[in-house]
Amino acid sequence: MPALSQRLFRLAGTEFFRPLSRPSAPVYVDCADRLVAEAGEAARLPYRDAVAIVREVIAQHPDVVLGDDEGAALRDIRQRAAVLFNRMLAAGWLEEQTLGLQDRWALISPGLRPLLRLLRHLAEDDAAELRTFADTLRSVCDTLSREGILDPLDRSGDDMRSTVTDLNQRLEHAIDQLHSVEKLVSIFEQRQRASSSPAETLQLFYTEFGQGQHMVCYDVLRRGGLLPRLQAARRMVADARDDTLCRQRLAEGLASHYSCDETESWQLAGDALLRLERALGGLHLRAEAIDARMAAFNRLSQHRYRYQTELRGRRPELVKALCDRLNNDHAGQRFRDLADAPPAFIPRCPNVRIYFGTESLWRKRKPRAATNLSFSSGRASADDAEATLAAWRSRQRLALTPQRAARLLERLIPEPSGRIASNAFSLANTDEVLDLLALAAYDHAPGSSGRIVRWSVSGPRRLHGLDPDKIPRDPHAEWLADRIDIERLPPSSRSR
Repeated sequence: MPALSQRLFRLAGTEFFRPLSRPSAPVYVDCADRLVAEAGEAARLPYRDAVAIVREVIAQHPDVVLGDDEGAALRDIRQRAAVLFNRMLAAGWLEEQTLGLQDRWALISPGLRPLLRLLRHLAEDDAAELRTFADTLRSVCDTLSREGILDPLDRSGDDMRSTVTDLNQRLEHAIDQLHSVEKLVSIFEQRQRASSSPAETLQLFYTEFGQGQHMVCYDVLRRGGLLPRLQAARRMVADARDDTLCRQRLAEGLASHYSCDETESWQLAGDALLRLERALGGLHLRAEAIDARMAAFNRLSQHRYRYQTELRGRRPELVKALCDRLNNDHAGQRFRDLADAPPAFIPRCPNVRIYFGTESLWRKRKPRAATNLSFSSGRASADDAEATLAAWRSRQRLALTPQRAARLLERLIPEPSGRIASNAFSLANTDEVLDLLALAAYDHAPGSSGRIVRWSVSGPRRLHGLDPDKIPRDPHAEWLADRIDIERLPPSSRSR
């Protein structure tokens, strides 16, 4: 497949994006927006009306400097509008249609509408337009949870293609909304840094930013129960990607739709399923990053308010003004010359105290004595060394390491593969219970032979997590532990 730049400039042309790189880009953007709105669904309007719209937009931007090839030397605004209209024709934003001597039309280029949609998306700052990402993800999960939605035996190739394409488009829209949320937070950060008063800082934080609490994406995903559903959907898509028959059925639909050969359709099918799997798996990471930026904005607001109230209040400004006045009055003099001079002002209070205490004043640093790092100081004793070693041994005994999990697995299941439940054995002491906890915490470790030993742990809690009374428990040492099933995987298997 050709590169994106080759396909783009072959269809749009090399001059298509040039108006956006000019200093007069605001005029081009507003002209295109007005022309598309006035043209409507017909996508065309009379030539005179189009030039009149361009003339009105130019009048609305008196500070924009036009280039020499855009009619900057012309005094008549009608002539400048005609020249700018011709520049839009040359860029491919507009097309001209002549039906007669007095019948000229301006047609909206097919590529201008997608460009305007992109520009409107970049300029989107309305939080209400970004609240539907959870609904989009929920609809994706509902679609994937339907029985046989990706079954190659029940679905035709064209149905598989339309389903996967629709899911990718909806996920792409949800991810774009998440990125738009991050853009909104960035806008709030810029406004908060430019706030001029504590009242404005609080207004921005509690009122304007507080209305966007729906943007806490990770909480929405967690509380709405979408994270487990997204992970289950990702596993189902991963299984479908590994299923040769499913991928073949999707490749058949892509081949008939795009008229490509078998090899290219097979590659397109793999790419579509891989893109769907990665999108489902990366949503919660993107949401966590946005929540981290939300927390950073909260800290920025706190620091900004403290700076404006405690460090930049009215009294510090008065003190600064007094210091500036003294500097101007006594410029070029020395302190010893001012020893007998009358004071600049007399305090109104009989006693002057430091508001933050004398501890806030600068003090000369006292050099710290050098630390004796020699081992011959005589302060350490043999008892101290034994106590330190005993503490290390106790800490190491309580540490959950993969090695102790592998030792317990090899003792319970000595064969290369097998399965055992926790009610089939009994643990006698605390160390063995810690071995069982390590077995549940890890899934692979080096065995006694030096090779990697792999296992998986499951149990009834996954099915009855909301009803603890249905979960059986087994006695081990002095505790009761939930029943688990331990499976030792063959050396050739790999866990996902």
